[in-house]
Amino acid sequence: MADILPFERPDSPIKAKPGIEAKKAGIGASLLNLADTYGLYSGLYLHFGHSRGSAVRAIASSANAERQYVNLLADSSLVIKALAARRPFTWSSSEIRFAHKLDTPHVGIAVPVQDHPNGPGLVALIGVGLDAVRKTVKDHGPALSWAATDIHAAALTVLRVAHIEAPTRREMECLRLAALGMTVPKIGKTLHMSTRTAEVYLHRVVKKLGGANKVNAVAIAVSRGLLQCDPSGLEHSEPAS
Repeated sequence: MADILPFERPDSPIKAKPGIEAKKAGIGASLLNLADTYGLYSGLYLHFGHSRGSAVRAIASSANAERQYVNLLADSSLVIKALAARRPFTWSSSEIRFAHKLDTPHVGIAVPVQDHPNGPGLVALIGVGLDAVRKTVKDHGPALSWAATDIHAAALTVLRVAHIEAPTRREMECLRLAALGMTVPKIGKTLHMSTRTAEVYLHRVVKKLGGANKVNAVAIAVSRGLLQCDPSGLEHSEPAS
């Protein structure tokens, strides 16, 4: 079963930062408008990050859509298909494997966004009428891709501001030295800490950045402007604000 991260759960004990809910609502409105434009009735955005597991973050066009479709689609084979796709495609509940049986048939459009630095995203639109959605994808595929890319970019700004815990300066120092090729014992010695402490800090920073490993975490940190490596040797690192 997919793990919908706490940031997106209505009953989460983690408090959203000021303005986050308004931004999420704006993205939800964009999803609803996109669905309505093409004759569908609900829209979802799913972000998969760089996790090796099935953890996702999600924004829905309405509270009802969130309850009905977020877990449903996140646990389905639609996700696997979208992660490998490069352009919009249609789907139907007769073609997709779901974690549990649906009461009514569904059709829709999946618009993948392949984003190597930040992790892939997916805009899924839900409606009725398979022939109609096929025609929409055929006639408006590029426009759907552009719209999904805009939604993905907007959602990333929300996710970055709403991260649960930012890397500390000490954690970023460990990651910077790892990026320079230092072993964990060497990092500990350089920063005057035990090997075990350095190992813990590296584990934490990789987890906080959503990296699959240290190399992946370095790439994510650089893409977000959290880590800069100066070729002259004057490396500099900054934790997330």
